[in-house]
Amino acid sequence: MKQIIREIIKFCLLVTLGVWFYQMSTELVSAKTPEVSAIRIGHDKGSTRFVLDIDQNIKFNVFTLANPNRIVIDITEVAWKNNFGGAKGKGFIDRYRFGLFKPGTSRIVLDVKNPVIVNKAFVISPKRGKPFRFVVDLKKVSKKAFDNRVKKPIPRLPKRKAATRPDKDLRSNRKKKLIVLDPGHGGHDPGNLGGKGYRGFPEKTVVLSAAKTIKRELERTGRYQVIMTRDRDIFLKHRNRSGIAHNKQADLFISIHADSIKNPKVRGATVYTLSEKASDKEAAALAARENKSDIIAGMDLEEEIYIVQSILIDLVKRETMNLSSNFANELVPQLERVVLLRTRPHRTANLLVLKGLDVPSVLVEIGYLTNSKDAKLMMQKETQQNIGKSIVRAADNFFNKAYVTN
Repeated sequence: MKQIIREIIKFCLLVTLGVWFYQMSTELVSAKTPEVSAIRIGHDKGSTRFVLDIDQNIKFNVFTLANPNRIVIDITEVAWKNNFGGAKGKGFIDRYRFGLFKPGTSRIVLDVKNPVIVNKAFVISPKRGKPFRFVVDLKKVSKKAFDNRVKKPIPRLPKRKAATRPDKDLRSNRKKKLIVLDPGHGGHDPGNLGGKGYRGFPEKTVVLSAAKTIKRELERTGRYQVIMTRDRDIFLKHRNRSGIAHNKQADLFISIHADSIKNPKVRGATVYTLSEKASDKEAAALAARENKSDIIAGMDLEEEIYIVQSILIDLVKRETMNLSSNFANELVPQLERVVLLRTRPHRTANLLVLKGLDVPSVLVEIGYLTNSKDAKLMMQKETQQNIGKSIVRAADNFFNKAYVTN
């Protein structure tokens, strides 16, 4: 009799465990990030349809921005089965981009050729073996009708006193110098996509890979603590990037980028520091491109104006600008030992990501994605390590100079 009772108890336990494992597996499946397997665009005379094939239902929010005209679509955070980013559109859609906007939210930006409105946006449930389909229908309208749909900017606030450092002095308690590395672009802002025939990685991927390697080289010395503004493929506004360095009272801020230019023969690294006046036409063009990255990513810059105004009251202290130039002057000869440099490798430009910082800061273009040799070298670990070691030597020299004090 006791044996029968033990067998019954064992059976009940097995059934209970089976139910528990089933529930856990169901919860894990339901918690899985939705995956987009395809992006399709259809067009007829009066409308353009943008469709995502997706394995789960999603939530969405759609709004319109002007100058340039864009449709911005925020959806539940998803995984992308393929790299559709930076792709050419069809019909009213010129190009589209996508990526992680912030944790929990992915963003798609449609650059539109004509004034359009979102006529319908909806999700179709699976039928006959097909996945969920998220559909956005665009309809051509007059400019007046388009303007009426544009997201209205937040009213400008009165000018405020420029932001100052927190009362607490974080620097004096640190045993290591703090360097903030900023891999440019990210998420639905891919950055430069290379030249004609280029089938490699977008800028956001190249510079994230390089920044991770540079971080390891700096930390290996034991002399530096390194924070990265992003360590994955996510979007950050310009002011959030520089804000990290400001709030952490960093000793140095280095923004990492990969350049592009029409001439595919041009190659080499360049170091930029902040100036209200660009050193040359190419530097001015680069600043114009980089400063537009928030717009490209679907941000309405009107709502940023009061923040920028507060920063622009005193811009960057002359002392900080001088220190930035000093670091650039240390970095250029070190980079010259390991990579090809542009003519006049230290240039100046009015770059937003370097503004508002009370931290010495530079932007390093490690090469040109539009040049096949540079594009290949930038993704090689040896090149990235050599750049990292150059930055280490430059930082050592910079912080050992008498003009750098806590």
